[in-house]
Amino acid sequence: MGALELKLGQPLGIRPEGEGPAPVLVGGGFEVFCFYGGLSREDVRGFAAGAISCGVYVEDAVPVLVLDIEHFGGLEVAFNIFAEPEDKRRAFFESNPRHDTANLVLCSHPEAVVHAVRVIRPGADLISRIKRACFDQLCLYGNITQCFQAMARIYGSIDPLDMRERVDMRPA
Repeated sequence: MGALELKLGQPLGIRPEGEGPAPVLVGGGFEVFCFYGGLSREDVRGFAAGAISCGVYVEDAVPVLVLDIEHFGGLEVAFNIFAEPEDKRRAFFESNPRHDTANLVLCSHPEAVVHAVRVIRPGADLISRIKRACFDQLCLYGNITQCFQAMARIYGSIDPLDMRERVDMRPA
């Protein structure tokens, strides 16, 4: 079931490991499930309708989708291609390079109940940068653990605000 088929108030039937964004490959694109506890009505409204700007930061073949959502806040979404099964990887890499949309889903934590779903348009060039970096991960890292270690190094070495200063943020 894709994000656009989800209903508000629907439980996902999973137990997320922790709070924060989690990307999932779907066909030629991706969806980002955002799990947060203590969501207010204002948080949900901001996530659902706030203006979004985005950019992509890449370091050591780890792409980070940087999102700023008005009246909600900022998100940094790192991708680890090893976290996906082979068939999803193949569909992601072989899809139409002009694909320019992604889905965002806001869910409660730890209950994983859907509070908001929206489509964003980061653009084909940003999605291509994410795909290229994910493809490079296959050559640079041997497994999921090595890639997660690289992600941890990156998050430990650069502040989210510095990351935003290093990317070209644009409306999504």
